[in-house]
Amino acid sequence: MVEEKIQTIKKEIPKEKSLPETPLKTVAPPKPAPRMRTGKRRTSALSLKSLTEKVEAVEITPETEIDRDTLPKTPFSEGKLVNLWSEYAQQLIKRGDKSLASILMASKPTLSEFHIQYTLPNQLMAEQLERLRPRLLKYLRDSLNNFSVDLTVKIEVSEVKKFVYTPQEKYEKLQELNPTIDLLRNLFGLDI
Repeated sequence: MVEEKIQTIKKEIPKEKSLPETPLKTVAPPKPAPRMRTGKRRTSALSLKSLTEKVEAVEITPETEIDRDTLPKTPFSEGKLVNLWSEYAQQLIKRGDKSLASILMASKPTLSEFHIQYTLPNQLMAEQLERLRPRLLKYLRDSLNNFSVDLTVKIEVSEVKKFVYTPQEKYEKLQELNPTIDLLRNLFGLDI
């Protein structure tokens, strides 16, 4: 009886299944280490580096020498020049170059024959206008249909206004304006 039970239990227990043999996996060769790109990367628009790169990109482009004797030399008036000058400044404002536009609006250009003279108050403004010069001259030459137009920038340094603070300085300033003030001071016996 016990043996019968053992036999029945053996029948009820399924035989162990043998696991199929799995083939060995082939190991892939190791991937190469990632390489960094050495090409030029784009800089953020909000970084200081982008400002210097923008300035470098707008460097002075050399004017190509053209035989201007064969190109047209249509006469024009100073009024037409001033109108085109201000139109170009407005175009710069629309493009977002407000600093260059303010330089163009700092004073009025003067004309002698086909030579434009422009006066600026400091060297920095003159340097920025020199960067703009080729594009400005191309615009003016095309618009005026006169290719012998040239531009000269003159720097006119104005004297710094001296302020008077002490009573002695105030008295000396008044004495420069009206020399008879010394007579009044002596007549009434006044201090400085």
